[in-house]
Amino acid sequence: MATDARLTEALPYAIVGAAAGYLYYAAAHFQYHARTGTLGPDFWPQAILVLTIVVCLYEVIKIAVRGAHTHDVVGVLEDMVKESANKHAAAEPDAAPVESHPVLLLLGIGVTLLYVAAVQKLGFFLTTVTYLIVFMLIGRYRRWGVIAAVSLIGTLLLMFIFMKLVYVSLPIGVEPFSQVTFFLMQVMGIR
Repeated sequence: MATDARLTEALPYAIVGAAAGYLYYAAAHFQYHARTGTLGPDFWPQAILVLTIVVCLYEVIKIAVRGAHTHDVVGVLEDMVKESANKHAAAEPDAAPVESHPVLLLLGIGVTLLYVAAVQKLGFFLTTVTYLIVFMLIGRYRRWGVIAAVSLIGTLLLMFIFMKLVYVSLPIGVEPFSQVTFFLMQVMGIR
């Protein structure tokens, strides 16, 4: 009986690990023109698959050594959650009703749709900076220094990660907006 429980619990990890192994093999045989000094398109899939295989192997070994999980922990966790919910319900009988702002929600959806429509023309940097600023203002955040820092630094960081580290092509925009993107790419060393 204990062996069946172990097998039942380890089987999903073994299947996922085997599938990750096959996909790793497939990713190792990507055909592409390698550029010196850059990671190929096979790097990130292989890295993720190696981590998946390691986690699955760890779980299979853990189940084999320790045995199948008992469900006592889940019962304790459920008791803790119920107890916490009861305490909060008793502690806040006069809590104010949750505010609802459907107009702000619709504005947020509209701004997001405008972002999607404008990103190809304005480019990733200009559109994302504008989007973050407007979205924070719609959300009633008014600390201008924080808004400026988060939108500028956050967008530059995303641009660097996607274009320099992960090699994802982001929209550069059309003239004259593309000049901003090209300038930033040159400053950050992105080719």
